[in-house]
Amino acid sequence: MDLSNKIVWITGASSGIGRGLALECARQGATLMLTARREEELEATRAACERSDDHRCMIHDVTDRPAHKRVMQAILDTWGRLDMVVLNAGIGQRGSIEETDPDVERRIMEVNYFGYTEIAHEVLPHFLDRNDGHFAVISSVMGKLSTPRRATYAASKHALHGFFEGLRAELSNTRIGVSMICPGYIKTEISYHSVKGSGQTHGAMDEQHQNAMSSEVFARKAVKALKKKKAVAFIGGPERFGPILERLSPALVRWLLPRLITRD
Repeated sequence: MDLSNKIVWITGASSGIGRGLALECARQGATLMLTARREEELEATRAACERSDDHRCMIHDVTDRPAHKRVMQAILDTWGRLDMVVLNAGIGQRGSIEETDPDVERRIMEVNYFGYTEIAHEVLPHFLDRNDGHFAVISSVMGKLSTPRRATYAASKHALHGFFEGLRAELSNTRIGVSMICPGYIKTEISYHSVKGSGQTHGAMDEQHQNAMSSEVFARKAVKALKKKKAVAFIGGPERFGPILERLSPALVRWLLPRLITRD
């Protein structure tokens, strides 16, 4: 898939992986609709992109269902079509199941699961009408595994695989694609903005993220996978091999996982 002249909607584009993907997609020739909640940071992403005047920004919260229609309509009014949606906006977690309020769990699912699937429902009719389009779903290595103090986050990512693998099967006789991009540890602000069991912000950079792959390198690898229309791509450090190891030796992985993250 050549991204030249493609119209691409990227959610959560104000920082981290979303910003990295915006810069790389623009470099590859795509024209972008960038959405996120933080206007200043979002405009900074647009300004940093090649051909910055060709792209648009809209303030958008993925938990605001009516807002999805407004963004989609703006895309159609501006360019007449959408070629790819990159579902990226998300929230992390730092808290054990015991200490996590169920309302916090629901919030995580609203952002990380329904924030993706409800946008997919908005975009899908347009893709079907054109018999063309691509869903780029930013999941996680934890979409296949789970570690201590990340259980609800992992559950939200597991749920994405259930939904979008089912969607892929339903679209098997069309030209519409689905790619599950699964980052491991990437150096972003996700740990800063992760929620504790009480709902408070974690507010610190975890060691695993501090020493991890940059969002720029991740974006290059992710876009390369999208151009190849890969069904699933695991990107990161050694942790990206976790799902493979789990298939080969489930008992070993069950022994390892409790020892990987013992504190925040």
